[in-house]
Amino acid sequence: MGAFYETLPPSLISWLLAQKVFWIASAPLAGDGHVNVSPKGISDKGGPFFGVIKETITNTKDGKIVPAVPAVPVPTVVKNQREQEQADDTSNNIVIRKFWYMDLTGSGIETTSHLHEPGNGRITVMFNAFEGPPRILRIFGKGNVLEYGTPAFNEIITSQNVNIIPGTRSIILVDIHQVGTSCGFSMPIYDFVKFRPTLNDFFEKRVANERAGKREDGIERYWAFKNAWSMDGLPGMQRGLHTAVTDNVKPIKKMVGTYAPVKGPRRAQRVFLLRHLVLVAVLSAVSTVVLMFFLLRVFGGPLDLKAFLVR
Repeated sequence: MGAFYETLPPSLISWLLAQKVFWIASAPLAGDGHVNVSPKGISDKGGPFFGVIKETITNTKDGKIVPAVPAVPVPTVVKNQREQEQADDTSNNIVIRKFWYMDLTGSGIETTSHLHEPGNGRITVMFNAFEGPPRILRIFGKGNVLEYGTPAFNEIITSQNVNIIPGTRSIILVDIHQVGTSCGFSMPIYDFVKFRPTLNDFFEKRVANERAGKREDGIERYWAFKNAWSMDGLPGMQRGLHTAVTDNVKPIKKMVGTYAPVKGPRRAQRVFLLRHLVLVAVLSAVSTVVLMFFLLRVFGGPLDLKAFLVR
C-alpha cells in the first residue's frame, strides 16, 4: 500500500542505491508548456551516478542536524561494509533530506531549464523495482542545478566521492519535501544484461577534441548548440548560453509546426481567481473609508457631499 514521508526513510537507501534506472519529471510554469520525463541510467565507468546526503541528528536538546558520512553505492562495497551500511541506514539518528544525481550531456536540456526558471524548481524522481519484491518510490522536491566547473559542483563531487565521466554537465541536487511509495504490482520483472557505452564513448571524443584545441567539435560548442535553450524557449545550461555568445553559435531549433514558440519563451499566464476579486473589493472598501475619514478631517463636522461637489 502507498505511504508518504517528509524525508526519505533510511531503510530504503540500500534498495535505492542498487537500482540502475530512474526517471526525472519536470515542467515549465506556463500552462501550455511541455511536461518532460527523462530516463536516467548508470555506467560501469565513473560514479556513483546518484545518491543521498545523510545527516545525523545529534543528541542535543535542540535536535541539531549535521552532515553524516556520504552514502556509498551498494555494488561498490564488500559484504561486511554493506552490512554495516544497512545497519547505519536503519538508525533512528539518520535523516535524508537531499537526493542528487549526475546529469550527463544529451540533446535536451528540459530539466535544467525548468529548474532555472524563476519561481519554478519543481522536480519528481521515480524509481521502481525490476527484480525482487515490487516497489515504486517517488521523491518530490525542489531541484538546484550545480553546473560543471562551478564551486558548488566541485564541492559536491568532492564531498560525495563522485568520479565524473566525460560529458558530465551538472549535478542536480534535490531538496526533498515529500517521498511516496506505492505497490508497483503491475510492473514486469526484467533481467539486467549490460551497460550501454555509446554515450560515454561519444562524449569522450568531444572532451578530447576540446582539450586538443578542436573547439569546433568540442563539448563547449555542443552545449551551446543543443543545451542553451529548452524546447519551450527557456534558457538552459549557463555555459552553453555563454559559449553561444562568445563563439557565435546559433542554437538548434527544437520544435517544428504551429506549436513551436515564435515570440520568445512560453511564460506562465496570470489567472485571476475569486480570491483576487475579493481582495480588490476589500481594498476598495478600505480605501473608501480612509478617503471619507480624510475629507471629514479636512472639512470638519458632517460632510455635505452636495456642497463639496458644487465646489
